[in-house]
Amino acid sequence: MARKKSPKKNLVIVESPAKAKTIEKILGSNFNVTASFGHIRDLPKSTLGVDVENGFKPNYSTIRGKGEITKALKELAKKADKVYLASDPDREGEAIAWHIAHTLKLDENENNRIEFNEITSSAIREAIKHPRKIDTDKVNAQQARRILDRLVGYGISPLLWKTISANTSAGRVQSVALKLICDLEDSIKNFVPEKFWDVKGKFNDKLELLLYKIDEEKIDKLKDEKAVERIKGLEKKKFLVESAKVNKKVKNPPLPLKTSTLQQLASSYLGFGASKTMRVAQGLYEGIDIDGTHKGLITYMRTDSTRISEEAKEMAKDYILKNYGKEYLGKETAKKEKKQENVQDAHEGIRPTDINYEPKNLQKYLDKDQLKLYTLIWERFLISQLAPMKYDQFELICEKDKVQFRGVLNKITFDGYYKIFKDEDEIPIGDFPDIQAGDKMLLSKLEIKEDYTKPPARLTESSLIKKLEADGIGRPSTYATIIDTLKKREYVSLKGKSFVPTQLGYEVKYVLNEHFQDIMNEKFTADLENKLDEIAEGKENWQKILQNFYDGLSKNIAKYKSEVEKDENKVIVSDVKCPCGNGYMVLKNGRFGRYLACNDEECKEKFSLKGIDIPMEDIQAGKIYVNDILKERMNEKRGKLTDVKTPKGATMLLKVGRFGSYLESENYTSDNIREPLPSEIRKLLAQGSIEEKNGVVLLNDRIKSIKDEENKILSKAGVCEKCGKPFKIGRGRWGRFLACTGYPECKNIKKIDAEGNIVETKEKIKK
Repeated sequence: MARKKSPKKNLVIVESPAKAKTIEKILGSNFNVTASFGHIRDLPKSTLGVDVENGFKPNYSTIRGKGEITKALKELAKKADKVYLASDPDREGEAIAWHIAHTLKLDENENNRIEFNEITSSAIREAIKHPRKIDTDKVNAQQARRILDRLVGYGISPLLWKTISANTSAGRVQSVALKLICDLEDSIKNFVPEKFWDVKGKFNDKLELLLYKIDEEKIDKLKDEKAVERIKGLEKKKFLVESAKVNKKVKNPPLPLKTSTLQQLASSYLGFGASKTMRVAQGLYEGIDIDGTHKGLITYMRTDSTRISEEAKEMAKDYILKNYGKEYLGKETAKKEKKQENVQDAHEGIRPTDINYEPKNLQKYLDKDQLKLYTLIWERFLISQLAPMKYDQFELICEKDKVQFRGVLNKITFDGYYKIFKDEDEIPIGDFPDIQAGDKMLLSKLEIKEDYTKPPARLTESSLIKKLEADGIGRPSTYATIIDTLKKREYVSLKGKSFVPTQLGYEVKYVLNEHFQDIMNEKFTADLENKLDEIAEGKENWQKILQNFYDGLSKNIAKYKSEVEKDENKVIVSDVKCPCGNGYMVLKNGRFGRYLACNDEECKEKFSLKGIDIPMEDIQAGKIYVNDILKERMNEKRGKLTDVKTPKGATMLLKVGRFGSYLESENYTSDNIREPLPSEIRKLLAQGSIEEKNGVVLLNDRIKSIKDEENKILSKAGVCEKCGKPFKIGRGRWGRFLACTGYPECKNIKKIDAEGNIVETKEKIKK
């Protein structure tokens, strides 16, 4: 009897294995769900891969390392009854689906593309019921973006390698972001503080009002000293109350999160970088094991939209009615998002897939970063669906001799979303005074503070993302990559959380601004983004957009290339004499950045210039000055002489390593003596409070004093009462402590206070 053939399974191809695992459990035994691990083919790395003479035809090839995955996908597709392409619901995902379809030779006219905004049973099953054709307009928009970036990167970067460093690159959006940071830094450097006066008045001994207008002109910062003297003359005078009225006010809740606001809030509230935010969000989207069931916890995290589905609104409505009551239910008349030209409104804002999965109940399933980000997303969604906060605002304006003071007080009449979340710009709240228009009020006391205007604040990750989005530069899904590139290329350094351009960053910006003004123009870049949107909407031809862009770019590249070739043989001399005695060393560019080399090709002496800022004008003039900096570096590397000796009389050198200052024997290669310094001494060194005499750092007495004190503590402590072994002194984040030398068998430790007293004993408990 012939065996019955087993029915073919439907094949669903997603991007990640975590997502595949979740979806396979939802769809059941008739479906085989597998992952492509993102793109399976792309433009080649080693060449441009775009035929600019033939309609910008791209030359795609299988990505290195994806051969086995591609082979497996082909085998599974052959055995499948139907193939569904379920890559992410954005342009990048559409392009991935298109590449897979071409690789598997699927029919382009077949309805095999499915998309879903959340990984839930209802969303997946609904998507399977409604497959569609691949959207070639979206694919062309993504293809055009990829080719645009390739034309810029592969056209300009090799020229930067020759003029600046092999570690440099140009990017269509990244370079504009760098320009924003550099231009802002120039504004800060060139900022000239202006004196101004902050004026407050206390009326009737209790009401504090701010200076509002002088001669009908609103005052932000008072910079006129004569006006200050004029106001001083009004102290102890009576003012007429021009206006005293109560207005009804409404404060709407914030909108649900989208990619950019998620990145901004995660940076501000959680201290997460954009890359970390997207990585953690990806895990929450793909799913977490909860009591044996794999669940996607949030909707898709790459979105420009704050729209919420009707189903999600109903879910939030039920939750709010159950937990807060009908009066806390938000209405559709709440604040609408200002529609931007460049918004891709393909799907929803970022929200929890099920609001009943409260953060407090997921603590045991999520790691600390996942819990923090999920809580942020969950709370923001709930808040966005709550009713507005309502309040009465009392506004008081009083005047004398055309000088007005103003103040407001607020009284909350209904807390609404304030029940859970209060905005950072919290409104001033208080009891309303019994004052009417026409009343007189005494200016009891003036408070006039002299101050100076401050320079603009540097950009942080959060404010850079906000700026890029406001200017229409790039897309929120690309911001993390842009920021990572700026850091990786060392175009910026971090001062606290703020970006500061490095000299290398300035050089790259200068060269690109000089030779490629269109690419470095914010409006040009934003207009190009709008063109890409029009391609996605089927309103523009992608090849025409590329041709228009390339016509200008190629001319600028040719012009810059001729200048680079002219300067290629230019010798830039330094003020550093080569140790071989054969003249001054010259500047070179290498794989790891700039360095100095000898003029004599036989001499192999080299000095790295990594981290040394070299002014652009010096390079252009053909002479750089780095001798003093290199000498200082070499002295630091050799270490400073100290008055501390080894047991055999060798001098200990003070050196600085990645973990701070330490001592090392001058004969380290033979005696192998190296000692850490007590934190007290390291702190004094950092403050510059340790004396130096004739080039010798005087540390011996201080170290001896600390050791003598510690020997007294050890003598007083005796042996460990738990195991009988002696104690040693350790140092931790909370200061010094006694630790048993029998560790790890004995975990007895005792705290030492600032005066050297043993104040506490405890034993660490084994988990």
